[in-house]
Amino acid sequence: MKIYTLVSWKSVREKTKERKFLKFYSLKNFEPGEMIEIVFGKKIPAIILKVEDLKDLKQELRKSEDPLKKLPLSKTGEFASGKLIDKFEISEIKKYLKNTELAQKSENKNLKKFFPKKRKKADFASQNPPKTKSGQAEISQLLSFEKIINRPKTYHSEMQELVDEIRKYFNEVAVRGEGSFSYYIGFFKKIPISEIKRFFAEVKQTKKSTFDKKKLFWWKIGQFLKKKSTDVL
Repeated sequence: MKIYTLVSWKSVREKTKERKFLKFYSLKNFEPGEMIEIVFGKKIPAIILKVEDLKDLKQELRKSEDPLKKLPLSKTGEFASGKLIDKFEISEIKKYLKNTELAQKSENKNLKKFFPKKRKKADFASQNPPKTKSGQAEISQLLSFEKIINRPKTYHSEMQELVDEIRKYFNEVAVRGEGSFSYYIGFFKKIPISEIKRFFAEVKQTKKSTFDKKKLFWWKIGQFLKKKSTDVL
């Protein structure tokens, strides 16, 4: 059995400080640099970065708090059951992971589609303020425009402020669904805020990646809620 470390089409697009590498086990035989299709929320391409034998990682996996899952290969479509989408030199992939813009210079369509183009951030400060019919911005309009740009973020409760802090730390950008503000609030309202702060402080002290810290944080949340429901019974 093999343990595969891979990077997905989704993870190279997320606004994170650290790239999210995924680990799965499988009886299938793949090589580094091969692009396959997996189901990760939806069908997406992924590139194999590293291949290891299960026997060499048994001790490491026993210590892990997250159970290793089976490689979620697509079961339908043109690239079902591990059929290769494409294959690349692993050194080439590592180069593009460091600078995704370089992939846009490649003639390979699969590479160009996999790695995102650099998006320009909107510079609100450089946008023109509203103008009057004469074309001149009034002082009141300028002040209002400046106020909107520079207004501080306000919170209705300590919980909302904590959620915002944690989401920023974990580089969450989702507006809806998993990872969104409402998603966090939905779980946090079931837990004393002191416990949430404790869990957050504990994971920040670990030497794990931001992605692994987030997984550990949610594992702690899940264990607390599980114990809470057991206590009620």
